[in-house]
Amino acid sequence: MEIAKKSELDGLLTKQNIEYVDAIFTDLCGYVRGKRFPTSEVEKIFKDGFQLPYSAFYLDALGGVTNTMLLGWADGDPDGLFFPLANTLKKVPWSNNTLQILVSMCDEEKNPSILDPRNMLASILKRFDDINLKPVVAFELEFYLVNKEKDQLGKPEPAAGTDKTHVYGIRELDLFKKLLEEINHNCKIQNIPASTTTSEFAPGQYEINLSHTSDLLKAADDASLLRRVIHETTLSHGYEATFMAKPFLEQTGSGMHIHMSMYDENGKNLFSNGDKLGSELLKHTIAGMQSTLYDSFSIFIPNRNGFRRIKPDQFVPVNKSWGYNNRTVALRIPSGKDEARRIEHRVASADANAYLTLASILAGVHHGITNKLQPTHFIEYGSNAGIEAEADPEIPSSLENSLVRFENSKILKEYFGENYLKLYPSVKRGEEDLYNSTFIPKEEYDFYL
Repeated sequence: MEIAKKSELDGLLTKQNIEYVDAIFTDLCGYVRGKRFPTSEVEKIFKDGFQLPYSAFYLDALGGVTNTMLLGWADGDPDGLFFPLANTLKKVPWSNNTLQILVSMCDEEKNPSILDPRNMLASILKRFDDINLKPVVAFELEFYLVNKEKDQLGKPEPAAGTDKTHVYGIRELDLFKKLLEEINHNCKIQNIPASTTTSEFAPGQYEINLSHTSDLLKAADDASLLRRVIHETTLSHGYEATFMAKPFLEQTGSGMHIHMSMYDENGKNLFSNGDKLGSELLKHTIAGMQSTLYDSFSIFIPNRNGFRRIKPDQFVPVNKSWGYNNRTVALRIPSGKDEARRIEHRVASADANAYLTLASILAGVHHGITNKLQPTHFIEYGSNAGIEAEADPEIPSSLENSLVRFENSKILKEYFGENYLKLYPSVKRGEEDLYNSTFIPKEEYDFYL
């Protein structure tokens, strides 16, 4: 963890009329949270840090403390210490008088706390230094634009004017041209490397891609902050953006795809060997991804809604399959130049925690490479076998199934630690308990009244 120096703050404060600094982080569920400091008090966080309870990192999706381990209650809700991270101080585009800076949590001995998903990713990433490999990744995020007002049943509706599906349509981009341009502009202000934007397979659905980078911590930072930029910018245009995995039953879901390649210290892509299926290292990497795919499902699909997305014939993987230039598989080798050979991991929901998702993938990759595993479930080019539900009946079919896989994973225990394999399921089960005891959905009356 590289702590920011006060000199970073001085340069921006003297140039702009700044009144507040938001110290922000991403919690277990992937939500950006934090604390706002007036500029008169902000210097102390660069010197001494500031305190928030550890429970800030195991809140449920509604921001409550509902975990089944009763952490935050039975343990007295103790504080951890947060410090600002170097080179993360940025202007907040939608607020003229506010800066933001990323912060990360330490324990009482000022060691990085793995309760912070960013620190968990950093701890797993260090293992690649020991084998002299440098992963390079890029995130792709899908989302829907919806009206602020819900329908009569309280359900979302696609943004006004988006009544047809025109995948890759230019008109659909032009329809929200000013909004998308402002998102791109705000990304530049925050040094988020957004590249291309496409319209997707449903009315009001879009995808924004981030550029490849060897700085994996920043890649996850950018993916998390991109969602915040899209949310806030969209609100200023009279709409809302949602990264909910399956907001519409009849339409395609939204995913978070991650592209990965592997380089040596000389900048050579070690997945490239002249073969479209890549090198032996690429195959070890795919096999490693497969080895933890189902064990990591509760990270990739973090709530019950996400399992509605995992259905056949939706260009969503329903097994461990891999193949070349085939969007029906879980682990796709895209076509293109040999020197750009990479793997696209297509499983995660758009609302998954970017840090934990990448950490889970890297855990599998490291395991596959160090044990020289060989992949299974290969799908030939031109086949749609990757989306056949019966291809692998072991795939977790519910959040609870996936949580059981996670907490009993021998491989992930080595990388995440025994405590986290207890904590994460505890938070998600508490969230499920809250969901089940809060209301009766209208559809339940339709079925059973």
